[in-house]
Amino acid sequence: MKRLTVAVVVVLSLAVPFSAFAQRVGGGDLTFSPKNASPVIFSHEKHVSDKGLKCSGCHYQIFQMTQGSNKIDMSRITKGDFCGKCHNGQKAFDAKDEKNCVRCHR
Repeated sequence: MKRLTVAVVVVLSLAVPFSAFAQRVGGGDLTFSPKNASPVIFSHEKHVSDKGLKCSGCHYQIFQMTQGSNKIDMSRITKGDFCGKCHNGQKAFDAKDEKNCVRCHR
């Protein structure tokens, strides 16, 4: 019985850390509903998995991790805050260019 208990503890102690890696990286999609504009769907998957960005690249330097804690608006984005840190036409598509509106607003 003692061996079985030890075996179960060993298996669980190994399985828990590996299951954490198996979980989806990111945080899923977030939907923002700005006033006077179509909703914005932010995809963690696209930014983390597809583009290879690290969570720490945005959190806590640009964004807090609690949805609603950042008061985001287009005037701040076009000045280089929030999404505008990267979406400036150099690192990623330019948020100032009106033809790119539909890339975020749907």
